[in-house]
Amino acid sequence: MIAGSQTVPRGRLLETLTGIAALLSLALVGCGSSEEAIDELESTPAVSETARMEYRVDSLMNENRRLHDQAEAVSAENRRLTAKNAELETKVTEAISSPKVTPVTTPSRSGQSAASSRAVQGGDASSAYSAALEQFKSRNYAAAAEQFQEILNSGTDPGLADNCTYWIGESYYGMGKYSDAMKQFESVLASKRSGKKPDAMFMMGNCQAAMGNTIAARETYQKVINAFPTSWLVDKAKDRLAKLK
Repeated sequence: MIAGSQTVPRGRLLETLTGIAALLSLALVGCGSSEEAIDELESTPAVSETARMEYRVDSLMNENRRLHDQAEAVSAENRRLTAKNAELETKVTEAISSPKVTPVTTPSRSGQSAASSRAVQGGDASSAYSAALEQFKSRNYAAAAEQFQEILNSGTDPGLADNCTYWIGESYYGMGKYSDAMKQFESVLASKRSGKKPDAMFMMGNCQAAMGNTIAARETYQKVINAFPTSWLVDKAKDRLAKLK
């Protein structure tokens, strides 16, 4: 033993070594836990491409339903505007129609409104025209066609006559008489001047499509686009073309 040094008891040395060993064990355990946590994070699967595609498909389906609802709303608005346009036509025709109409003595058919009959017999073409439009808007197509025809038979102003011819065609279309409707629309197109020509051509396409003549319908819708590029019916014609493809 070297002089001046202190002798460490064997018991205390063993205790010290045991404590150091315990500390090393805890350190190793801690490292193992950290490594296991890292391995667990690395092994967590990422979002698969299939899952992302399914999410995308769901999103597109939701968007499609939203667009469908919007389309239904636009269709309803178009129907409302068509009815409104019919009402406005009565005001326009007051300035161009003849105030005198030969009274109609033929008894009215079943279903013809008494108000409309009085309007025609009273000699007011504008009132008779308005009453006929009301029948059309109420989907009383047969009565509407008859009343428009009575106005034509009375020898009314040519400007109003074209409109009556057009609405007779619309009435036949509403009754499913597509061939008869086509003849009326062709008559409108044959007139020298008529503000209903775009509408008549578009309705001809509708008749052809309803009769299953898809090729002719496509050609007619394309004519609407080419012949009347500024008409509001261009967008509707394009929509019908897209649906026929």
